[in-house]
Amino acid sequence: MVAFLVSLLACTSGSPEIAAGDAAKPDVILVSIDTLRADHLSSYGHDRPTSPFLDTLASNGTRFDHARSNSPWTLPAHLTMLTGQLPVTHQVTDDHLALDPSVRVLPEAMREAGYATGASVATLYVSRKFGFDRGFDFFDDHGIETEKQNLKGTVVASDVIGSAVDWIEDLPEGKPFFLFLHFYDVHYHYDPPPPFDTMFDRAPAKGDRRFKNYYAHFKKPLTEEQKAHQLAQYDESIAYVDAQLKALYEQLDQAGRKQRWVVSSDHGEEFGERGSWGHAHSLYAEQLRVPLIVSGEGLPSSKVITEAVGIHDIAKTIASWVGQPMAASDGLDLNPAMEGAPVPSRSFPAETFRFKTRRISLYEDGKRIEWDLRKRKVELFASDSDRLEVNDLASSDAASVAALSARAEEVWGRPWEATADGTVRVKKGVVLKNGARKSLRVRAGDSFQVLPYDTHTTFTPVGESDPLGPWQSTSPPPEGSAVVYKAEARTAGIELDEDTKKMLEQLGYMQETEE
Repeated sequence: MVAFLVSLLACTSGSPEIAAGDAAKPDVILVSIDTLRADHLSSYGHDRPTSPFLDTLASNGTRFDHARSNSPWTLPAHLTMLTGQLPVTHQVTDDHLALDPSVRVLPEAMREAGYATGASVATLYVSRKFGFDRGFDFFDDHGIETEKQNLKGTVVASDVIGSAVDWIEDLPEGKPFFLFLHFYDVHYHYDPPPPFDTMFDRAPAKGDRRFKNYYAHFKKPLTEEQKAHQLAQYDESIAYVDAQLKALYEQLDQAGRKQRWVVSSDHGEEFGERGSWGHAHSLYAEQLRVPLIVSGEGLPSSKVITEAVGIHDIAKTIASWVGQPMAASDGLDLNPAMEGAPVPSRSFPAETFRFKTRRISLYEDGKRIEWDLRKRKVELFASDSDRLEVNDLASSDAASVAALSARAEEVWGRPWEATADGTVRVKKGVVLKNGARKSLRVRAGDSFQVLPYDTHTTFTPVGESDPLGPWQSTSPPPEGSAVVYKAEARTAGIELDEDTKKMLEQLGYMQETEE
């Protein structure tokens, strides 16, 4: 009965209308299941049967056991997924910023290779508002710019799949496609439709605890009973999306189309591990360890890769299938690794500057440092052996803290330069040079970093009382006109309308009060 209902949810017509594809060019489906923790998929060790279809993809392909995101929230992580650029490169770390139009995105590469390109997405932060439609022949964000109810979960997996199938049915025979699917069902409030809403627990009821915002749940944490119910609903939402993906796979298979699938997530979710509920405010394992499954026609099967990889590797890996470059990518082509080559050891930076948070993180050679720049607090974890990052080793391993802190400053770089002696001050951010601080005395020629990248920055020359500035990375001063400058501006600006801002505030996305 469940399988029958799933088919009805996913299909848009009673009979197959999808034309055959190109036997030499498999269709490529990139799936992002928003807020999906790796450890809640059965193939990653979860004790509930949340993901039978994804588990089948994993067993028939390659499962990356240690895949990392670089951001605990949707916008910067998805830009990384589609460009291969880390946030330290693309610098879109908040919702008033947008990707520089000159940056090449994966759908552009696929279209240049002769693929039809389509996307169906389910949240504002992967919408045309932020330029995600670039490179797509077909892009459906389901009215996200104007319909306030969307971020409350009104665009569900069946809507995402149905829209994509409608587009695929219009493609001519022999035309391969690249399809990007983004699902929001696993993002709070985790409300799957029947029969999935009773798969692991009772149905949702009036009076159930609803997500408010990250800070509120510090003050009033979930009880064990409430947490168990929310975890059940979270898992039920995964099962619902999994079933919808299976239905899509079967429709394409019945049409005789060859397929390649890449399934991942932008970030995970905190369920009380640090005292609250939600994401975007920290960089611990429950938010940055995500699934990555690569499977399909002509790809290796029954592979499990344990070395660390990242979502910034996805674009380059897919583009290499069609012989297209992603020249500005920070990522790695994972195809050699899937064929048995060793995965090179690399550093994995991550960051979040949402709300008043100022955190950066660096994973390298089995250890990870988390640096709270506002509180000047450093934590160290042996992430490979302590997968949930329970034990802070900072006080007992000073050498690793010093080494990773120095490496972090190298990774984030020092693109600002002083051309005279004086004092640099930032508003709502930090200056990063031999530590993080609100102000920094510099000499001519000194370089430093400012975080967040677009923080208002002023400079007071020696002997002067009036500061020069403020400047931002999105609009640096003209060359030669000031005594401090940033080498390169990498982002474009964006404005949200008042209705959208109000909606985000209600959902806790624009909460500014920190305890």
